[in-house]
Order: sequence, then structure tokens, then C-alpha cells
Amino acid sequence: MDLLNSLGAIITILMGCLGLFFPKRAAALTGLSPLTPAGRAEFRGTLGVTFIFLGLVPLVTQDDMAFLTVGLCWLGAAIGRVISIFMDQGHEAKNWIAVGFECLIAALLLVGLSIRP
Repeated sequence: MDLLNSLGAIITILMGCLGLFFPKRAAALTGLSPLTPAGRAEFRGTLGVTFIFLGLVPLVTQDDMAFLTVGLCWLGAAIGRVISIFMDQGHEAKNWIAVGFECLIAALLLVGLSIRP
């Protein structure tokens, strides 16, 4: 199970690297457009380095609470996207594929965790 949790963290880091180093590719993936320097900074910062750190912390610490936190972030993204799909009539295949991807990463990060109060 630790391997699956670590895989989820590594994928999170890779998604961050995409935003940091390849904002145009990240834009194509997300459907957003970083047209200005501020827009590219948003990709590099929020979709880049934030995700890199989000994946690094559980990967380095191997702490179940860190994996739980990141897994819940991915699950929250999926839930938010589903809400948006229905509220904004965004019933596009790309949105549903993203929901599946976010749920898959969440599952990798959450599977087998032993969280104790």
C-alpha cells in the first residue's frame, strides 16, 4: 500500500512540474489560458510549485496524515468539478475524465492508510 500512496504523491509532483515548467501544456490540459505574465505566474505558482510541495511532503515524510491531507485535496477537486459540471452545464467528456483522474489520484493517496485519533 505504501507504494500506491507514494505513486499518488509522485503523480502530484509530476502534475506540479507540468504547471511549473510547461505552463502552455498545463493550459491545454486544463482548458485555461495563461495569456499574460500574471497568468503564467499563476500556472507556475499555483498549479506548479504548490502541487510539487503538496506531493513532496507526504513522499518525504511517509506520514499517513500527510497522505490523507493530499488525498482529500484531490477528492475535493473532484467533488468541486462535479458540482461545477452540474451547476455550469459542463457535461463534457474532458470534465468527466478529469473527475476520474482526480478520484484515481485520491484513491492512490488514501488506500491502506491507518489513521488513528
